[in-house]
Amino acid sequence: MFTRCETSGPWNLSGEFNVSPPIYMDLFQVKTGRKVLCDTIKSLNFALRVENLEKGIYQIILSWDRDIVRPQEKERFARQPELGTPKYYMSTTFWLDSKESNNYKLLFDSVYHQEQLQELLLAKNGGESIKMAVVSDGENNKLYNEYLTLLDYYKAKNRQQKDSLRQVATHFNDLKLFKDSARINAFLAKDWLVNVKAALLQEEIIFMKNNINREVIPHIYHILVNTKDEFEQYRDVYNLFPISVKRDLAVWN
Repeated sequence: MFTRCETSGPWNLSGEFNVSPPIYMDLFQVKTGRKVLCDTIKSLNFALRVENLEKGIYQIILSWDRDIVRPQEKERFARQPELGTPKYYMSTTFWLDSKESNNYKLLFDSVYHQEQLQELLLAKNGGESIKMAVVSDGENNKLYNEYLTLLDYYKAKNRQQKDSLRQVATHFNDLKLFKDSARINAFLAKDWLVNVKAALLQEEIIFMKNNINREVIPHIYHILVNTKDEFEQYRDVYNLFPISVKRDLAVWN
């Protein structure tokens, strides 16, 4: 049943996914970006026994074939048929350590039916409202999911404030105040609004400092300093790490 990309000893992943199979599952190690496992799920309820992997943060991606193609996609797939059938994609990240816990469960914040999921995934930003998590009774897994909850809160806040600003920009356009509208659209063009991004950064720093001795924190730190531009602002967190962790971070980089 498995196509194994990198394996070594057992842990269990189970869940219920209300999508008609086949569903394709890929697992990537976030630290290296390497795919370590790929599989096809063939039933709505699944229980997989997976070979053990190095502890760390992993991204799980679920996908299934899509029979609806957006107009802007038709030309691309006509020109590049080798890309294959378009797919719906859902993903989340989680902390894995089979010594801490060898049972992991895929959960959703609500009972979604296939039509619901597909409609949300096709809508602009609709997929962001679907909350998917991989949970276990391991303490580092719980702490990492707390961090994801914090991140989701600020993502929702960012979307809400952007929606409000779009309404203001539309109002300015109606009044022919095009310079004011352009100024707002310049803010909207960025992924994060400046004030929300600054607030998130401070919360991330507080979260890491409050849990500095937990094993998952250097992994979160490594992701943040490699995906954001505020390295210096995370320096206080780095200075709290013991020498052994600083050496590991140097090796990861």
